[in-house]
Amino acid sequence: MFGYVTINKMELKFKEYYSYRGYYCGLCKCLKTEYSNLSRFTLNYDMTFLILLLSSLYEPENKSYNERCMVHPTKKQLVIQNEITEYAASMNIMLSYYNMIDNWNDERDVKSLAVCKALEKDFRKASLKYSEKAEKIKERLQNISKLEKENTRDVDAVSNEFGHLMEEIFLYKRDEWEKILRKVGFYAGKYIYFLDAYEDMEKDEKSGSYNPFNNLEIEDKKDYARELSMLNLSFLSNEIEKLPLEQDKGIIDNIIYSGILNKINNVDKEKIK
Repeated sequence: MFGYVTINKMELKFKEYYSYRGYYCGLCKCLKTEYSNLSRFTLNYDMTFLILLLSSLYEPENKSYNERCMVHPTKKQLVIQNEITEYAASMNIMLSYYNMIDNWNDERDVKSLAVCKALEKDFRKASLKYSEKAEKIKERLQNISKLEKENTRDVDAVSNEFGHLMEEIFLYKRDEWEKILRKVGFYAGKYIYFLDAYEDMEKDEKSGSYNPFNNLEIEDKKDYARELSMLNLSFLSNEIEKLPLEQDKGIIDNIIYSGILNKINNVDKEKIK
């Protein structure tokens, strides 16, 4: 369900792309040092966006350095980390763990079950560190599971639960920005849920897996799914513009106004094929 909040590389300046990769590599390194080498395989772009947004808002002190890794063994890569990197790494672990469980429950994907088992130690560590977040994430996922088992036709009901889940992720701390950050997370979550469901409509119909759009009694289900994705992207951009973001604003704008649109268009192209 993740990987939908990403850049449009072709539209980024070289310096911006270099910084984006720095945050991405920083998250990867943090997963290894705070959790395990295996946890690095759960790395996703959505949590990199979380780091970018919160870092731009709170401007914590960055630690930047160059280092080689198993993916780039010959050339050193820029690594950017700050206090938010560790927070995002922990959220990444919890979301990935539950995502693997979801894949197993829906598709009986043996690989997902194996990864889930391998991540149990990391998941327990992250859950203990952020116990309140862990409980709220678990509660929202249980609500989603209940609605899916009921085969609900209420698209908003099920997407709202994932929106509220992401709302907790984006709320880094309770302060003057809490209300806006909650809305940013909420609309980001609804967008991710809608686009994931939109992309999987045919696959879910064949497998018999739950998909809110396949249950609708309307003619243009695909158009409706796309329109909902675009609508929540609009709400998301409106909330982000209320934040006083300066640092890495160009990268954030690229993600919201180009990268995400590019992702939606790619899903459209795949459906045409």
